[in-house]
Parts: sequence; structure tokens; C-alpha cells
Amino acid sequence: MVKKGGEELKLKTSFLDGKRIILGVTGSISAVETVKLIHELRRNGAEVFPVMTESAKLIISPYTLEYASGNPVVDRLTGNIEHVSLVDESDLLLIAPATANTISKMAHGIDDTTVTSFFTNSLGSIPVVVAPAMHKNMYSNPIIMRNIEVLKSYGVTFVEPVMEEGKAKIPDAERIVAEVIRKLNGTLYGKKVCIVGGSSFEYMDDVRIITNTSTGETSIALATVCYYMGADLSLFLGMVRTKVPPFLKYERFTNVNSLFSHIEEIAKNDIVFVPAALSDFTTEKRDGKIPSDSRITLQLEPAQKFLVSLRKRFGGKIVGFKAEYGVSKEELKMRAAKRMDDYSLDAVVANDLRDVREGWTRVIVLRRGGELEIEGDKLEVAKRIVEFVS
Repeated sequence: MVKKGGEELKLKTSFLDGKRIILGVTGSISAVETVKLIHELRRNGAEVFPVMTESAKLIISPYTLEYASGNPVVDRLTGNIEHVSLVDESDLLLIAPATANTISKMAHGIDDTTVTSFFTNSLGSIPVVVAPAMHKNMYSNPIIMRNIEVLKSYGVTFVEPVMEEGKAKIPDAERIVAEVIRKLNGTLYGKKVCIVGGSSFEYMDDVRIITNTSTGETSIALATVCYYMGADLSLFLGMVRTKVPPFLKYERFTNVNSLFSHIEEIAKNDIVFVPAALSDFTTEKRDGKIPSDSRITLQLEPAQKFLVSLRKRFGGKIVGFKAEYGVSKEELKMRAAKRMDDYSLDAVVANDLRDVREGWTRVIVLRRGGELEIEGDKLEVAKRIVEFVS
């Protein structure tokens, strides 16, 4: 738990533990969203130091941001040269929301507000992330677009706004914080990582399917962690029963055969995680809808093993998953080791489904030359899995 002005916030991840984030707030109406943004940063472990322009103070009170962050707000520069001392002690400058006016000043080296002063001193010293917010016509103005490109050429990261109701709206807090985490945890930069998750399903007829109870939560956690760590991520999802974060782009598959249609694309990655609950059996689909007033017999045939086929085409690292129910730890490890050998995998993550509940899990990770037992929040477990096998 983290304190927030007398209240407590539940920690989500430790990705920003010990990180000091300067939050520059400018005069967009989206400034009202900054309390949520501060909370999200702090829930991931960061300490937040707000900086406000005079225009921003007309929209949201400095006292509100002080209460949300637990730190005093810089709304003017004094003899303490806050734009120097605070930058020297911080890890990243986040400007959110950033108006067209502030973006243009930054691109042209104009330094006449608290936020632009912090930017001038941060560029080249610490990473800078910017989340624009303005009317759509302003954002699409060729001058503004050119200024954004100028800033990108200097290494500034932009979080694309959400286009709605004629406005370029600030992205939600989760999306912005994902980019902050990614900027500060880039251990997988340059690595192409693919995750295949969720459950596949086989059609009985045109309206009924055979599937399983997998939620896809583990695959979403792994994808989130890999994105946070800077990977060039591709994500393929079957059926999932958990929320997909807004910063994750993905493609869908249905049955095992539809997944095979992506196998060449998947084989272009450096590391492939396959926590998907893929069907072990297929059945011949019947046209239309099978009448519900009579007994039917389904003929099930073994499905083609995706991991076996992938290994034939792919020389990189494959991490498989082995779920059992009601077995001893030693039996679980033995079956996981057999899966690793039979399928020529580089690692296997194994668990007993009795040890899984929403948001929490216990796993054993086997790799060539080592093993690791982990339990806890699924995001933290996913983080340790990725670190252990990559």
C-alpha cells in the first residue's frame, strides 16, 4: 500500500519502485484527469512531483495535486532553481496534458513557463514523455504536427491522443503510465516477443462451440510485462475473459487451425510464450444448428500440436505452459520436464489449477539448467517469469 494524503492506494506493480517522476501540467481542460494519472503512477511505485503552468491553475487547484501526490506543487520558479534541482534528482519528465501552445514552445526552445523551463533542462538529461490534448483541428494543424516531429527527433516520446467528439483527448491514465514504465524498464528493447494466449474453440455447428474455462489472465499479464519491458510485442488471443489493457494491440484466432495460419508470422520473433489453452481435440463442424431435441454423438479427433509445429519452423526461444489438476509438486515438475523434452522447448511454466485464482497464482518455471518457484500477484509473477527465461 502507498500513502496518498491520508488515504492509501493499493500497489499494482513494482515497475516504478524508487522512480521519481516530474508531472508537468499545462492549461488544457484535460488537466482535470491528472489526479487519476498521479494515482496510477503511484500505484506502480513512483513518487510524483507536480509542476503547473499558470493556465493549468485556472483549471485545477495546486492543492488538489499536492493532496494526490503527497508532494508540494511547483507553480513558480524561485531562488531554489527547482527546474534544475528537481530534474537532477528525478528519472523522467511527463508532460500531461500538453497543449498546442506548450508543444510549440518546446519545439522552438521558448522557455517562459514552469513546464517549459523543466523541459529545457530535462531534454538530454532524463527521458521526456508527452501526452497531447487539444481540439482535433489544432492537433492536425501542419505546424503542430511538424513541431511534434521536431520533438520526436530529439528523443521525446509521444503518447497518441484519443480522437473523439472532434477532440484529441488525453489517453487514459493506464495508457500513459504504460509508456512511462516502458521508457524506464527497457530491458527487452530490440527483442521481438510473441505471446499466444486465451482459449481456442472448436465449432460443433454454426452456433455452438467446444472450449475450456481458461480466462486468458496469465497471457494478458505476460503481454503487459513484455510491453512494459520495451519488447516489440505481437499478441494473438483466442477467447479471453479478462480485460485487455488499452495499450496492447492484438490479433484474434478461433480454433487451432486458425492459429496455424499465423505460424510463419509468429516464427519471426525472438521469444514466443504460449500460455494459450489450445484444444486437444477437434470435431467435424455441422452446418446450421443441430436440433436440441435429440441425442447426438460427437466424434473427437486429436488436434495438431501447435508447439511441435512451431519448433519445426522456429529456432528461437519457446516457453510452453503446462497446467495440471490435483498432482503433487514432484509429479508436476516431472510432467513439465517431459513436455520440455518432448516438444524441444527452452522453458516450461507449470502449475496446479488448484493454485490459481483471479489475480493470483503459484507456478514452477523449468528451464535448461535451472528452476524457479514463484507465487503472488499475476503481474509480478509474470515479471519474474519473463526475467528468468529471457
